[in-house]
Amino acid sequence: QSCFAACATPESFSQHLEAVNDDSFVACLDLGHAEMRGSQTSATEMIRTLGARLQALHVHDNNKWQDSHQIPFSMNMDFVAIANALIEIDYRGYVTLEADRFIEGFLVKDPAKTVDDGARELADAARRFGEMIEQGC
Repeated sequence: QSCFAACATPESFSQHLEAVNDDSFVACLDLGHAEMRGSQTSATEMIRTLGARLQALHVHDNNKWQDSHQIPFSMNMDFVAIANALIEIDYRGYVTLEADRFIEGFLVKDPAKTVDDGARELADAARRFGEMIEQGC
């Protein structure tokens, strides 16, 4: 479960951006953190509040209790709702997959597989998420 920290709510994130008050200072949102219970928000609420100031995403999935860093579409996050919110704000920023624990578990689950196999699965998930944003859900 998450605890309150700076930028953990839409209001706090906006206040920090406004305090700096510089167009070159933009937001990077960790989707998994925004979805964790205890944060009192959601990824979609954060996306809509940050709007054009949102220029980077850390993308991974979780069970909403732990910061699981799993491959998108594998746990409890609603990527359709997230993609729709990104479409609403006309998101054109960066996307970083932050699914390092997926690779670790992937290799343990099936020792015959390689890091390359896991990377291909991550690439497929990233492609799927990108297509949802580009083509609409």
